[in-house]
Amino acid sequence: MSNGFDDAVAKIRANSRPGALVWSIRSPSGDQAQFGSGEPAFEVVVRSEAGLAAVQSLNELAIAEAYMRDDLDFEGDFFRIMELRYLLQERNWAITAWAQVQPLLVGRNRLNPKWIAKHYDTKNVQTLALDRNFSVYTPGIYDGDDDTLEAGAERKLESAFSSLRLKAGDSLLDVGCGWGGFTRYCARRGVEVTGITLSRHQLEFTRARLAEDGLTATVEYQDFFTFAPGRRFDAISMMGVWEDLSDYDKTMKHLTRLLTPGGRVYSDFAATKQRFGIASTITKHVWPGLFRMVYMPQFTKAVADNYFEMVTLDNDRHNYHLWCAKVHERWLARHDDVLQVVDEATWRLHRLVQAGGVYCMGPHATDDTAYRVVLARRNPRVGEPSG
Repeated sequence: MSNGFDDAVAKIRANSRPGALVWSIRSPSGDQAQFGSGEPAFEVVVRSEAGLAAVQSLNELAIAEAYMRDDLDFEGDFFRIMELRYLLQERNWAITAWAQVQPLLVGRNRLNPKWIAKHYDTKNVQTLALDRNFSVYTPGIYDGDDDTLEAGAERKLESAFSSLRLKAGDSLLDVGCGWGGFTRYCARRGVEVTGITLSRHQLEFTRARLAEDGLTATVEYQDFFTFAPGRRFDAISMMGVWEDLSDYDKTMKHLTRLLTPGGRVYSDFAATKQRFGIASTITKHVWPGLFRMVYMPQFTKAVADNYFEMVTLDNDRHNYHLWCAKVHERWLARHDDVLQVVDEATWRLHRLVQAGGVYCMGPHATDDTAYRVVLARRNPRVGEPSG
């Protein structure tokens, strides 16, 4: 064990960047090594040979899986652990390649239900850490860092409602309606809402909450790309959906079929400076398939090419950072409740995702950001397709 631990430490030292991050690592036998001078921000605790092999690999997926199995653990500032991602290989090319090739062989429409179910058909366990009123699974809009999940969610839904210029009697399509927060918010205000989702657990949850609140809305188990209601809607909401749809041009074209000319689309999403690629841990364990953060040059081109215009664009990076931190805090506090629904490995996986969001939208990272975007569908000129 000692030699393997020494080899792992030597490999980490050879690849480390000098800087302010101070941390330590401990082997199962109690051997310890420290990187940097001063008080460590955290300690990596290796519990087994399998955990040591994961550390030696410097492979992000292997380390994440070792943490999920409790072959590794982390003590101290869990968010700062993410600063070590530069040391790790985050892509496993077989996983990445299969995510691209599988839809070509099988067909995306056949795969979408399975992909969505991977993360969302988990007995609605995510709601244990979300705001209590609406279970919104994208960032709220926060009035200061100490604002609550509940206040931020309410402010965000109010902003979306206002930006879509909705009023009683209007029709709304809520794409990827999640746990029905915006569906219920709008139904309470007299809007005729149709929500669609590919999660059966979310579908059951949303229908139950509508009934509990005495509200009326249509909620269907339905893929966006095959949704053909034979009508148009006055407005469309897409909260945290673009990452799963990923084909911006195809999505925009379908939106023109579903939205009345002059109607608006509200979206919020995470974005990145990379055209393609997502960490293998995310593809394998969280959001499989073609999930990716939005690449804005492609997105804005699809907007322009499909007769939409951007009405507003708001940076949501800090809101995203705060939301992940607040969800993480609640997730830790409700650990025992979560384990009544799923296992420890799943609890740990979600914790990694939340901490990753805190890091990538925080001050130590520069590749990722988040936006709230409102689009308006232009009235087509003579000779232009009307959708």
